[in-house]
Amino acid sequence: MLVPQNMNQVAHLIQESISVKERLLSDESLQKQIVEIAMESISALKNGNKIIFCGNGGSFADSIHLAAEFVSKFQRERGALASIALGANNSILTAVGNDYSYNEVFARELGALGAKGDVLIGISTSGNSKNIIRAVEVADEIGVTSFGFTGSNDSPLSEKTKCLKIPSSKTARIQEAHILAGHIICELCEEAMFNFE
Repeated sequence: MLVPQNMNQVAHLIQESISVKERLLSDESLQKQIVEIAMESISALKNGNKIIFCGNGGSFADSIHLAAEFVSKFQRERGALASIALGANNSILTAVGNDYSYNEVFARELGALGAKGDVLIGISTSGNSKNIIRAVEVADEIGVTSFGFTGSNDSPLSEKTKCLKIPSSKTARIQEAHILAGHIICELCEEAMFNFE
């Protein structure tokens, strides 16, 4: 049975999520970063390259989600756009994790499937994920442009690549804003690639 305390908590959590998005809305530098990632992604797609995502846990689910938005469709009927989520092949994931280490699962796959001119978006709410950092290192080696999606704190990932730092330290709120930013990037790419207005 719901009690007023439950309702207050629900309202508080909704407001907390809105507050993070309001900070995004009022921060022009964060909006410019989203545009920069979208423009790099559009350039890659126009040159026949692909957008690559990686993440762990909920961020892994977001990676698969966003790759699907590119390959299938986002808002409009249109042709497929090239995108993959690293780690989605369980055999590759477990083979690399077993034969090398979990820190190498994305780096090894990126080394095999990535190409110069691709764009990598590594999603890590903490910015501390060693396997995302290793993927960024490999991206640098093979000419893949990389970006990170993180929370507000400086992190090892933000020392390695440009990061969209969501203005929150709470994992759930960061993830909610990551998917918003990802959806915006998808929409901007879709519109640019197919001349939608």
